[in-house]
Amino acid sequence: MARQSLNVAIPWSLSHYIPLDGFHPLYRPLFDYVPDNVKLSAWDNAKLCERLSSNAFTRKRVLQAIKRKEDCFHQDEGSSVKRRYEEYFWLPNQVLTAALEGDLEIHHTAPFASLTRPFVLCCESFAPVLFPFAQQGSGTIENAEAVRELYRRILANPLCLGIFSHVPDTLKMLSSFLSDPTVDRKLFPFVGEGAADMNSVVDVSPKASLARPRFLFVNSANQNPVNFFHRGGHLVLRFWKEFVASGRDGLLIMRCAKPTDSNLCEYGVDVSWAQTEIGRSIIWDQGYLAGHEMRALMESAHFFLLPSVSLHSASIMEALRVGAIPVVSDTVGTSAYITDEEHGIVLHGMQNEVWQKDERTGILVDQYGCRPELDRWLVDQMVRRMCVLLEDHAMYWRMRSRAIVHAQRRFSDQRFAEHFWNSVFDLFAEFRGMSRIGKSVSGPLRPLLRECTIQSGEWARVFESPTQPMLRIRTGYGTVWELGGTLIHAYGNPYMRLNDWSVLARYCTADAPATTFARNLSELGGKYLHSLQGNSKGVGSKFVRWVSQALRPFPSFYTYAARMLALYRRHGRFKFFKPRVEPEIELVRQGVKGYNVIRHRDRFYAILQGEGEFSPEKVEAGGYSSYYCGQSVEEIIRSIMMADSAPRIVFNDNDSESATVAVK
Repeated sequence: MARQSLNVAIPWSLSHYIPLDGFHPLYRPLFDYVPDNVKLSAWDNAKLCERLSSNAFTRKRVLQAIKRKEDCFHQDEGSSVKRRYEEYFWLPNQVLTAALEGDLEIHHTAPFASLTRPFVLCCESFAPVLFPFAQQGSGTIENAEAVRELYRRILANPLCLGIFSHVPDTLKMLSSFLSDPTVDRKLFPFVGEGAADMNSVVDVSPKASLARPRFLFVNSANQNPVNFFHRGGHLVLRFWKEFVASGRDGLLIMRCAKPTDSNLCEYGVDVSWAQTEIGRSIIWDQGYLAGHEMRALMESAHFFLLPSVSLHSASIMEALRVGAIPVVSDTVGTSAYITDEEHGIVLHGMQNEVWQKDERTGILVDQYGCRPELDRWLVDQMVRRMCVLLEDHAMYWRMRSRAIVHAQRRFSDQRFAEHFWNSVFDLFAEFRGMSRIGKSVSGPLRPLLRECTIQSGEWARVFESPTQPMLRIRTGYGTVWELGGTLIHAYGNPYMRLNDWSVLARYCTADAPATTFARNLSELGGKYLHSLQGNSKGVGSKFVRWVSQALRPFPSFYTYAARMLALYRRHGRFKFFKPRVEPEIELVRQGVKGYNVIRHRDRFYAILQGEGEFSPEKVEAGGYSSYYCGQSVEEIIRSIMMADSAPRIVFNDNDSESATVAVK
């Protein structure tokens, strides 16, 4: 019998998931092999940004919902732990999570669920589940008893249908920490196992000769630059010095941001030696690579080096699939993926030194830090064991074949996705059969935001993009980052706090920078080439747009172009340009549904015709009974037309950027 269709909300694209890696590559198979009768809904931040900035009615409704949420939050007399959980989840993001269309939610890493409909949780390691009360490497769980009680209520709630993990140790620790039989019944292992044998192995890519073996280090699957030492990058460099000194030939590829020399020295790296080897036996690539580029790099390597203090499942599984022999530490969770000398090399000592049992909870917790003795022992193992393997080429190729077979049998993406979606269908059907809760009712925001979601053919865009903010352009006038399939522009070079990466930040936080989210550079229209106060039309908007498009692939030239534009604005003495003086205030349109549209510098405003002359000071003071603000005439007119079909909204705006409800 055919299954019913299922609409699934994926709220992990919101800004509060930045520390939890957003659209993590570990879960991409769930999207690549989604069943035909499953519709996935996730916010497209570029569409949300455009809708909120251009549609005053929608923006008003969203901010009213946030205000109601905030009022309830202040009236709640919950524990300090619960309040911290709510504050970290951030109230505006909670509103967007609940507004996302879907019959159930899927979360990864941490259960920031709306608790307005069923949800399932996917996780890799134990500590991040309790984020922000526990983190990998912290060595402790804050307010353990209160945290235990909070997560019991969340995960034992009937709306929590299941908790999935690739790592058996994670499920065991969740069971031990929560000590709740209701939660125990919801713990499920991810399964991707199927039949495969040596005769059916598909060699994804032939490797180059072992005469000059290639070694690859990647700081993490999400390419977060702060993970260099946690991933063991310093151990790799120290190993490489010993390897080269032994007279062996090879190539080391470092795909990561380069730490400072002082930090490398602190961890025992010979910086001067490393500098001489870069460009010779070391290739150091600090740029971000998309998923398919990373896979190609992995396919070219003979060894994948991962002497990490914590588990990184996605990297290990990818290395096994493409036949790059993984060299990993024996940290908690490694045994779920690799058997030493069967599918790779497992370095011993990390688990005993880094992982200790917490006396209060009985849970294994890890504590990061510099451990010189352990580092020397791990480097010695790397040198000795890899040299042995490289002296017997037949041994290497046999291990590589076993690794590929192992990956095809145990870590099939398609079987992983099929098992997960079948489990979700069964759990949801059981919930609907036992629950008195009817089909989820569409909230008032859903019709207004329905078109602001990622389309089915666009998942590659968000998965190929960084899961952490990645600087793309800095001109001095503007800064552009890439995150989760969008480009984020802010004027100047502002300090960005966690919640500032949200589309809602500029409307909900008084000192948040004004940001613009776009899917590509063209949609930003050259904003990064001029300041907020500047007016690019002084030198011709067509010229600025042409410069923007021509220099798009060359970020360093953006800086130069921006400086030249600044010199022109400052002095206005270029003979081949004749500055055009534009009035500060200009009437653009009259009588648009009773409003006049006015340009003030590089912003557009609409005020009621009966309210007299336009005054920037009066706008700042909120002196008009009703007005609109935007970046173009078209945006203003759309806002007026949209609001005209609904009851007249009268409100003030204190940020001079857009009409909002004050949320303090």
